[in-house]
Amino acid sequence: MYYLTFGMVLGQVLFPVWFFQGMERMKYITFLNVLAKLIFTVAIFIFVKKTSDYLYVPLLSSLGFIVAGILALWIVFKDFGVFFRIPSFEDLKYHLKEGWYIFISTVAISLYTVSNTFILGLFTNNVIVGYYSAAEKLIKAVQGILGPISQSVYPYVSKLINESKETGISFIKKLTFIIGSSSFVLSLIIFLFADFIVKIILGNQYLESIIVLRILAFLPFIIGLSNIFGIQTMLALNYKKAFSNILVLASTINIILAFILVPLYKHIGISFSVLISEIFVTVAMFLFLESKGVKILRGQIV
Repeated sequence: MYYLTFGMVLGQVLFPVWFFQGMERMKYITFLNVLAKLIFTVAIFIFVKKTSDYLYVPLLSSLGFIVAGILALWIVFKDFGVFFRIPSFEDLKYHLKEGWYIFISTVAISLYTVSNTFILGLFTNNVIVGYYSAAEKLIKAVQGILGPISQSVYPYVSKLINESKETGISFIKKLTFIIGSSSFVLSLIIFLFADFIVKIILGNQYLESIIVLRILAFLPFIIGLSNIFGIQTMLALNYKKAFSNILVLASTINIILAFILVPLYKHIGISFSVLISEIFVTVAMFLFLESKGVKILRGQIV
C-alpha cells in the first residue's frame, strides 16, 4: 500500500503549484487539478468492480496526480520557456535561509494538527477517535472551499505590498471583510445545523460527533482571519520570524492543552484544545500587526 500512495506524493511533487501562483496563472492549477480528479473518478468506475479491487484506488489516484504533474511541467517548459538547472551552493544557502521560518511554521502546523488524533488515541479508543475525526473532516471540507481563494490572492497581495504598502493594506481590508463575512456565515450554519449535518452525512452512529462539530464550527471563520493576518499580511510584509514564533507557540499550547483536557473530557477536550489554539493564533497575529502600525480593519499602515 505504501508504494502505491508514494505515487500520490510523487504527483504532488511534480506539480509546480508555486510556479503558477507566482506567475498568477491560477487557471492552470484549476484545470490540472480537475483533470487529475476526473481521471481518478472515471477510472474508479471502470476498474473498481468488487471489494478485492481496493488496491486499485490508491493506484488510480496516483495515476491522476502523476499525469497532472507531468502535464504541468510540460506547460512550464512550453509556454514559459523555463528549464531546470543545478543551483549553486550559494543559491541553495540563500533560499534555505530565506525559507527557514516558513519551514518551521509548516512543521509546527503539521505537528499540532497530526498530534491531535494521536494524543486522543493514547487516552481513549478508536471509537472516540472516530467521533472526533469525522467532525474534523467535515470542518476541513468547509475550509477547503476557502483555500483556493488564499492561494489565488497571495501573489497579487505580495505584488501590491511590494509596489505600495498602503494600497496593499487597503486591499487586505477588503479581503478581510469578504473572507470574514463569508466564513462567518458558513461557520454559523455549521453551528446551527450540526445535528442535521451529522445525521445526514455521517449517520446516527456518529451522534457523539455533533458536540465536536459545534465546538469546531467557527474554525473556518477563525482560520480564515488568521490566514489573512498571517500569510497574506505578515509574510508579505516580511515578518517571517514573528509568524513562525506564533505558530510554534500555538503548537506548544495545543499539545499541552491536549494532554490536560483529553484524559478528562476525551473528544470534547481535544476539540477545545484545537479551538483555543486557533483563537490564539488569530489574536496573536492581529495584535502583532497592530503593534507594528498595520491597521488592517482600517486599511492603514502607520
